[in-house]
Amino acid sequence: MMTEKGKALWILALMSPIIAEMLSGSSPPREFFNPLSFALLLGLYGAGVVVVRELTVIWNKSWASVIVMGAAYGILEEGVAVKSFFDPNWMDLGGLGEYGRYLGTNWVWSVWLTIFHSAVSIALPIFLIALLFPHLKGQRFLTRKRFKMVLVILFLDVLVCTTLLNPYVPLVPMYLLSIGAVFFLVYFARHLPKNLLTPSHAAPTWSPRRFAILGFVFLLLCFIASGMFVGSPVPFLVPIVIEFVIAAAVVILIVEHIGTVGNLSQKVGFVSGILIFFIFLGAILTLGGWLDMLIPVIGTSLFVIDLTRWSRGKRPLVFRVGRMIYGDSKAKAAVTPLAAK
Repeated sequence: MMTEKGKALWILALMSPIIAEMLSGSSPPREFFNPLSFALLLGLYGAGVVVVRELTVIWNKSWASVIVMGAAYGILEEGVAVKSFFDPNWMDLGGLGEYGRYLGTNWVWSVWLTIFHSAVSIALPIFLIALLFPHLKGQRFLTRKRFKMVLVILFLDVLVCTTLLNPYVPLVPMYLLSIGAVFFLVYFARHLPKNLLTPSHAAPTWSPRRFAILGFVFLLLCFIASGMFVGSPVPFLVPIVIEFVIAAAVVILIVEHIGTVGNLSQKVGFVSGILIFFIFLGAILTLGGWLDMLIPVIGTSLFVIDLTRWSRGKRPLVFRVGRMIYGDSKAKAAVTPLAAK
């Protein structure tokens, strides 16, 4: 029988690649469930998100450190491992392989993917785990020995990706700069004040619907900003500044309006807004001929509905969240106390 920490650990490790790769369409189901692809994605995303959460607990830090280490992970994956920051012919780049390219680096793409991975690959799964397993807050999921094993898995996965997955050779100074940026951001995250992003109000001042809109608009605007000036004479610093402003504005709005108590529905609303964006994106890809994207679209839609019901103290219709976490004997009793938090 798997322990609660074991369940939380595996859900966290799987959630990161599922959301960031499969739901985004970067690795649709036919690619995602290929054994080799799945192993590489789990070793990269899964190990990465677990390391970030464990370090946050070990250092007794908060969401500011999670966000900064999430940015470090984005650079580690896209800059160091797969080298999409530098390769102008990377499969997902499109026009961003030319627009915003300077010193052998795809700058608009690099900034956008750093923000994306920080928010979607790292912060979002950790946020969801905190919602589903509030009683494990501040507790490590791994022993010291197993934590070192996960670090080794992450290192080996990065090594495989950088040597075998993409043969592109970037400019050495820029590649070394990306490696240095990873270590600097992790160091910076360790020394951030714990109360840096503490909400300014005890009770939430926005409705769950507003937070859902915020989550949806956040990703929508970032997607638009990253590509709207491709092929235009507008300096590439413009979309970069816009992306930073959007990300900073979202963080400020969350801190100002989320509150510290009685905010479960608001938290779920924000998560749902992000997931709804991926539902729409997946629906567009499905209509465009990627029929296997219909599976994550339906699954995510049902999950959002059930997560919303669960946050309001109602029984989930499909995903038995309480049963999954607490088991049959405690599931019914667990829903109401969680919804009241």
